[in-house]
Amino acid sequence: MSLSAVWTDVDLEAPGRQVGFIRVEHSVHRSAYGTIPIPFAVFANGQGPTLLLMAGSHGDEYEGQLALTRLIREIDVGRIHGRILVLPAANRPAVAAGQRTSPLDDGNLNRSFGDSYTDTPTGCIAAFIAEELFSHCDAILDLHSGGSSLDHLSCSYADLGTDKVMAQRTFAALEAMNAPFSWAQPGCPSGPVAGRAALRKGAIHLSGEFGGGGRLKHDAFEVAERCIYRVLDHFGILAMEEKWRVETPTRFVFNIQDHFVYAPQAGVLESLVKLGDTVEAGQLAGYLHRPESPWEAPLELRFRTDGIVSVIRTMGRSREGDCLFQLLGETEREEILAAMENLA
Repeated sequence: MSLSAVWTDVDLEAPGRQVGFIRVEHSVHRSAYGTIPIPFAVFANGQGPTLLLMAGSHGDEYEGQLALTRLIREIDVGRIHGRILVLPAANRPAVAAGQRTSPLDDGNLNRSFGDSYTDTPTGCIAAFIAEELFSHCDAILDLHSGGSSLDHLSCSYADLGTDKVMAQRTFAALEAMNAPFSWAQPGCPSGPVAGRAALRKGAIHLSGEFGGGGRLKHDAFEVAERCIYRVLDHFGILAMEEKWRVETPTRFVFNIQDHFVYAPQAGVLESLVKLGDTVEAGQLAGYLHRPESPWEAPLELRFRTDGIVSVIRTMGRSREGDCLFQLLGETEREEILAAMENLA
């Protein structure tokens, strides 16, 4: 029996290439002293910043998982200046099951970084990541997608925090990622998400949504890889290859609650828009049909604001309260810079 509920055989301070596990004790009938092995890699060489690359907080989000899996196999540690921590399957039970939440405790890892941690497998994983890993990091890049239920426009994301210097450093890193859509969120998240924990530890928090629909989308996969290697280059940790150097146009976006369309009742979604479409307030988004009551007219769904279609539900059948669509509003880079100037 170990002396700790969570531990790792990887030495964060050692130079070179290390691939091992974070182990979470999980005592069950079939394995009294069992553990959950979470794959963990550290690549360190010389002096420089520390960046944590994380995916698999949700098990059905594949682009980030595979991008980090390939990085672990192919990275040349001799080219690194600093340290890279890599978690390709952060919530290992959810990843192995291919579902959003853990089959062990129904835990959603990216909703487990609150002011305290539950005494469950998912809570223990969150506590180790936040308290043992974030504390060593200058920056975190946490890769997501829409998962099984949503398809998401490829978009980088950053929590700017409430400190001007931190916000400026974070925004510079977000711009360096050069995603087609860049979302800079002012302030600190109020919910129990990884970004909140990272900011509390004084680390830059970067993220992104790349694809979804419960499958690997190669165009989104390429955007995710591009963001990874460009941010490594930005921090001076690993010079990027020439194929990532070509600048692409970036549109800056934001989000408000009115950008969401939720199902007012159960039914089957018929979408009339595509990802990336620009829509107007009042425009017809789609219909909800009820095949169990075929005599009923379908329910019209309309957007409440103007915006860019960034999310569409991929599961045909929906229940009341399910997210069907999300928009992003477009803003100017100068507006973001001006807002940061007002920070303390």
